[in-house]
Amino acid sequence: MIIADGRTKDYAHIVARSANGRIVYAELTQTPLASNISRTPHLLRLAEEAVADMELTAADIEISYDMGRSIGYCERIDTNDSDAVFYARQSKTAAFTRFVKNRQTVATQHISMHLQLDSDGNYKLCNVWFGSTYPALPGDVEESSTSKSYWSSHAVVFNGQTVIASTLTRDCPY
Repeated sequence: MIIADGRTKDYAHIVARSANGRIVYAELTQTPLASNISRTPHLLRLAEEAVADMELTAADIEISYDMGRSIGYCERIDTNDSDAVFYARQSKTAAFTRFVKNRQTVATQHISMHLQLDSDGNYKLCNVWFGSTYPALPGDVEESSTSKSYWSSHAVVFNGQTVIASTLTRDCPY
């Protein structure tokens, strides 16, 4: 049982204990975490393995961890001028995602996680994905000073993700 912010969280799943004894839990009913876990459930097992080696101290942590072996496929890749790139908004997002059509996902040995310290000293796993960390999309509320330059040379491999058809464009919207 997890108690966070003074409430019992019956729907929280304990993922692991960190090397310094902090509980890391996941609320599997939220997105984007729920979406990533539903597509690749073994991400939770990999997160458990990675967290067990970590000393968690900061309030907000975004970390990339090298598992030392191939663990899955990263959907975000480097692009070049010969790639078929387009932009679209995905369902339930305000920012445009840069997609690439003519490429494949790439094997990775990195898992990345976003963790937040709650008021009871536990860590909530906000998201987990294959590959290294990256800045938010331009136009996202979390946009950083590196977002535009990063996303001008990287894209998400298009594998039938749900996009809003009226937003499809080849012209960069940012």
